[in-house]
Amino acid sequence: MKFTRRDFFQFAGLSLPFVLTKKAAAKSRLFPLLSENQAPGKDTWIELNLQNMAWNLDRVRERARVPIMAVIKANAYGHGLEEVGRFLDSKGIDALMVCKLQEAIELREIGVKCPILNFGPLFPQDTSLLTRYDISQSVFTEEIQLLSHNAKKMGKTVKVHIHIDTGMGRMGIPYHEALTYIEKAAALKALRLQGISTTLTEDPEFDKVQMERFLALCRDAKERGISLGRKHALSSAGLCDSESSYLDMVRPGILLYGYYPSEKTQETDLFSLKPVLQFKSRVAAVKYLRPGDSVSYHRVYKATHREKIAVLSVGYSDGYPSKAVGKGSVLIKGQRFPLIGSITANHLEVRLHLDSQIDVGDEAVLLGSQGNEKLSADELARWAKVSTYKILLGLNPLLPKMLV
Repeated sequence: MKFTRRDFFQFAGLSLPFVLTKKAAAKSRLFPLLSENQAPGKDTWIELNLQNMAWNLDRVRERARVPIMAVIKANAYGHGLEEVGRFLDSKGIDALMVCKLQEAIELREIGVKCPILNFGPLFPQDTSLLTRYDISQSVFTEEIQLLSHNAKKMGKTVKVHIHIDTGMGRMGIPYHEALTYIEKAAALKALRLQGISTTLTEDPEFDKVQMERFLALCRDAKERGISLGRKHALSSAGLCDSESSYLDMVRPGILLYGYYPSEKTQETDLFSLKPVLQFKSRVAAVKYLRPGDSVSYHRVYKATHREKIAVLSVGYSDGYPSKAVGKGSVLIKGQRFPLIGSITANHLEVRLHLDSQIDVGDEAVLLGSQGNEKLSADELARWAKVSTYKILLGLNPLLPKMLV
C-alpha cells in the first residue's frame, strides 16, 4: 500500500486542519480498516467517563450561576481535545477556551458549534482563519490595528476579548495603560469587542488588589460609553475560594476533569468532584528473581531474596513520571503493588506477592480505580513531586482513548 505524506502526519498524530478536511482525513489511512477481531490489542490506554465530567460541570454551574467558559487547552488537560470538546458542546457549554489557534480550528473541523476563544498569541496573518472558523481572539498588543485592517479588507469582523495584566506579569496590556488601548480597540470598526479578561495570581490578598484594578478599569471604560462585553477573571482556584467576583463568566479548567487546584481545596472538596480519566496498561511479563538478580539499566534494583515481579508495558514515553519509583504503586486485581527498578521509556516493574495470581494480559491501573482501591492523579503527583496539572497534561496525546 502506498504511504503518502498525509498518512505520515496522521500516523504521527499531527492534525493539519489547514490541509485536511474531515472527509479527506477519513480517507487517508496508514493501514486498511480492520475488523473487530483483527484490531491490535491495547497495551496502554486512557478511559474517559464523560458522565463524571457532566457531574462536575453541573456542580460548577450550581455554584457559579453565570456562563461557563470551559478551559480545554493542552489537549483538554490530557483528556483529549476532540472527545472533551464534542461532549461539552453537546452539554450546552457557553464557550470553550484554548491556547493555540490550531486547537480552535480542530474543534471547528469536528463540528463544535459553541463560541471558542483563543487565549493564545495573535498573528495578524491569521485573520482569515479567525473569521472563516468563527473564533474569538484574546488581544492586548498593537497588532489589533493590522488585525482590523486585514478584516476590513475581507469585509469581515473579528471577535475579540481584551486581556488585562492586573499583576500576573505575563500576558495582557498593563492595567495602567489599558484604558487608552480599550478606546483604540473600540474605535476599530472591524473588531467586535465581546469581552474583557484578566488572570489572577492565586495569592488571596493580591487577588483582591487585582480585582479592584480590573473593576476600576471596567468602570472607567463604561463611563466613556464603551461596551466591553462579558467580564471574566476566575479560574478553578477562584471558583473554590470566592463568591464575590464571579463577574459575567467564569473559566473553570481542572475542576471539570475531577480535580482541585490546590491541597487546601482538595481537603474542602467543595464540589464533590469525580475524576474523568483512568490511565491503564497490561501485564507484559511475570517472572521470578533469585537473590542477586537485578532489574533495569545499571542494575538499579537488586533482589535480596526470591521475589516475583510483573513487567508492565508503560513508561515515561506514555507520560508516567519517572520519579514515582520508590513511593508509587499500581493496581492489579484490586491490589496495590509497589514500583521497583526504574521507569524506562516503555516499561516499568512492580513487586508482586509470591502467591499472587497475576497473569500476562491482566489489566493494571496507573490512575483510576479497581476493586475497592483507587489511585488519583493527586497521589501520583505527590509521589513524583510535581503538580496534579503536570501529571494530567503529561499524558501522551497519542494514547488510545475509550469512552466508558
